[in-house]
Amino acid sequence: MSVCPNHNWESYSYTTDSGPVIASFHAEANKIDQSTYPFCARVIITIKSPNHNGGPAREEAQVLWDMEDCLVEALDAASVPCLLLGRLTHSGCRELVFQVADYAPFRPPVGRWIGDRDDYETDVSEHDGWGFFFESVWPSEISWLQILDRRVVDNLVEAGSDASKLHSLEFTFRGEQSALQEMQTVLATRGYTLLEFSVEESRLVMAHGMALDVSDIFSESVAHHELCKRLGVEYDGWGASIVS
Repeated sequence: MSVCPNHNWESYSYTTDSGPVIASFHAEANKIDQSTYPFCARVIITIKSPNHNGGPAREEAQVLWDMEDCLVEALDAASVPCLLLGRLTHSGCRELVFQVADYAPFRPPVGRWIGDRDDYETDVSEHDGWGFFFESVWPSEISWLQILDRRVVDNLVEAGSDASKLHSLEFTFRGEQSALQEMQTVLATRGYTLLEFSVEESRLVMAHGMALDVSDIFSESVAHHELCKRLGVEYDGWGASIVS
């Protein structure tokens, strides 16, 4: 099998010195037995007409998806023991990140695939281990906040919320009473209102009115994460009621 089910994929973005990176990854990749697929192969496709973010325009994006599908089909047809676990788009390149059991059966179908697409500049970079995947594809703790924020927003919109309207976002924190009291004080200065302070359950819930803009909410989540680290408090995410 050379690709994992699409419904278990997530995406997020981050920035490097070379510009923005859009990363997609299989969300259960960390549960795979790494010893079964000990090698990493990056199939790197040069985008012909990258936009200002380094990604493809809509027409070329479909070409790249079709190229990926053809490669996966070729690897599956040859029963190559490998998994496509990541996809990076950045700096005018699309990278397909495979973890591979053995390079010997992997290289021939990839070579034929490259030969059939001489209109694209394509290269393969090979690495030992899972280092590249976990350093460049798998999300950091902060990136997971972005992913979880987007999930909540998507679920609210799918349930009928109007993302442009003001919602009361309820942020939950858990910890010692004194730390939660300090958290409450700090958030109150930022316009948050108290919804619940349970000493018995070590829980604080603070509300803040916002539209469902993932970027803005993510900024709040990052600020909460940093404050929680300083105070020794656990940030437990947020929720909101549907506003149609």
